[in-house]
Amino acid sequence: MEGAPLDKVREQAHKFAAKMRELATDGYIVYDIQEEKGRTTDPRPFPFRRMGDPCEFAALLKSASGKDSIVYKCVAEHVGEESFQDWSARTAKVNGVTLLNLVGGASSAVTYTGPTMSDAAAVVHKNGVVFGGVTIAERHLKKKNEHLLLGAKAEMGSKWFITQAVYNADPMIEVINEYGTLCKSEKKIPKKIILTFAPCGREKTMKFLHWLGVSVPVATEKAILEAENPVATSVNMLCDMLTRILKETAGSNVTFGINIEHVSIFKEEVASTFDLFRRMQNIVMDNRGIAYAVRYSPLLSLNNSKKKEKKQQTGLAFIYIAFVVGIFFGRKN
Repeated sequence: MEGAPLDKVREQAHKFAAKMRELATDGYIVYDIQEEKGRTTDPRPFPFRRMGDPCEFAALLKSASGKDSIVYKCVAEHVGEESFQDWSARTAKVNGVTLLNLVGGASSAVTYTGPTMSDAAAVVHKNGVVFGGVTIAERHLKKKNEHLLLGAKAEMGSKWFITQAVYNADPMIEVINEYGTLCKSEKKIPKKIILTFAPCGREKTMKFLHWLGVSVPVATEKAILEAENPVATSVNMLCDMLTRILKETAGSNVTFGINIEHVSIFKEEVASTFDLFRRMQNIVMDNRGIAYAVRYSPLLSLNNSKKKEKKQQTGLAFIYIAFVVGIFFGRKN
């Protein structure tokens, strides 16, 4: 939360790191939560609570876990390009964050004060920061140009793309295949696409997914909300979606990562993300068609000094899996 004491924030980072130790993650994603007033005229299902600087939390999380985070940054919310330049320089030099996911405003109907995406990309590049962007398959349903936007963002320097929560495999498959075809025609290697999945176990969370612009087919929503165990049903359906996406985009030459998140603090949804992570990890690795092993390395005690933390880093599994943090009562743009 914005204004929370540093000791409290540090404690939360250590608690999260300790909880994540049972999962073989490559790293984490920390979101830049915005109110997103222009997204829709519908009321926000969950109240907005302003958070502190996500880069500060990412720095604390790396100290606690030894793992890097990709930090979302809404460039549109800055007041002028100079403000963003100052923030970018401080982020890299003070917080040591070198992985950003740049996003624009929530609505094209709103006039924002921050820099354009291309200007923001140039700024972070000067500061030695590697960055990616977002891809929203739902936009492709209307405009049929999401693959072109990915190509343009790649030209700006984006190294990866992260989707919003996937609940409709059809547009996602179409975007991936058309992006792969575009790259092939231009003789370019496609950037990695990180697919995001979030369990849903109640009507209020489903309303929030709709508010966020997530496409949920009527049959899918009905199957989840009318199930005896909605959360477990959503996890099963999401795993089936991932399997289908991997199968039907096999010829695209696009590589994938997986990001597991929860969009509410509903206890059952939070708990189910662990099961979803493990199952999707197996699906991704099995899809590679080669033998693999997930290895765990011992971690330092949380009481060890910073000097020792820098000397001995946590071993990372050779998989492209991310587990999300910083999403309480919010979501990415």
